[in-house]
Amino acid sequence: MKRKVQHLFSALVLAGFVFIAFESGDDKKSNYKRNSTGVTDSESSKPDVEIIKQSAKFEPTLSSYTIHCRLRNNTNELITYLDLKATFYDKEGNIVGTGIGNAANFAAGAEKTVDVMGLDIQNCENYEVEIETILN
Repeated sequence: MKRKVQHLFSALVLAGFVFIAFESGDDKKSNYKRNSTGVTDSESSKPDVEIIKQSAKFEPTLSSYTIHCRLRNNTNELITYLDLKATFYDKEGNIVGTGIGNAANFAAGAEKTVDVMGLDIQNCENYEVEIETILN
């Protein structure tokens, strides 16, 4: 059990380092959001990357959530890196945790499943996933 937590923590730390390493001034933030109720909010009809399907799984042993997000690259370019951020809310709408996920080498026009992990999430009633950074 302790080793599983150490491996999860190591993976999250590594993901953070990858994010920092790829951070640059030419990134694009997507204003596309899709929450756990399926409501979509988008400034344009077709964002560069869209969440086309998602499902969440709770692991009670670690009090963690894994959200499986199916993404589509709507551009004609390879996306070298992208990251996703999940925000978890209680029934009053207060934030009870966050999670991250990322992907590399996302081909033009392709679909890909990316897992977003949130650790030590208590009393979650709802969540929202946002596409944060997209690097071409």
